[in-house]
Amino acid sequence: MFVETYRQENSGSIMAGGDARPIPYPKISQEDWRVWTLFLPVRSANINRISARAIKEESLHFSYGIPYALTEEVQKATELFDKVEVWRKRDVSKDPIAVGVLDGERYLIARWGMEKLLPFETIKKAVPLILAWKYATGPAGAMAGLVGMGFVAWGMLF
Repeated sequence: MFVETYRQENSGSIMAGGDARPIPYPKISQEDWRVWTLFLPVRSANINRISARAIKEESLHFSYGIPYALTEEVQKATELFDKVEVWRKRDVSKDPIAVGVLDGERYLIARWGMEKLLPFETIKKAVPLILAWKYATGPAGAMAGLVGMGFVAWGMLF
């Protein structure tokens, strides 16, 4: 299993609120979040701060599919954020990410997968292909295919 954590010990982001502790994870920009949600469209877990206190590390692994190597990191992260989300592809073992959400802002906590993880820059470059595939396999793509086959049939008849 391949695991990456994004905890930064010298972080500049400050949490909103009275104690003003730094957030040790990188903030995800709107553009990068769009890429992540295209690559990983399914939110499979939504762990809020209150329920996280009652969840044991074993439960994070068995219930949410978070590897044992990351359960402690995710448990620590739930103390910093309003909620922690796990995003993945429809196939459960394909490069999920854990994201912390605080006041509508998202922070990257960790990634994991069975195979070597794709670098984010590679994922970002693949966005046009992902969008083209979604268009081709979606309703508009199916309609375009039917119209094209109609033109071919029309041409063969006349």
